[in-house]
Amino acid sequence: FEHYKDLEDGKWVKVEGWVGIDDARAEILAGVERYRNAKDKPAF
Repeated sequence: FEHYKDLEDGKWVKVEGWVGIDDARAEILAGVERYRNAKDKPAF
């Protein structure tokens, strides 16, 4: 994943570590909540 942005000039990514399933689930649920609370929702 560290090479994710190698092909795009001026862009980079820094991997700071991996976390477990509980942290992943919390991140997903937080994103869902942000979407629900957004005034303008993107049309997918």
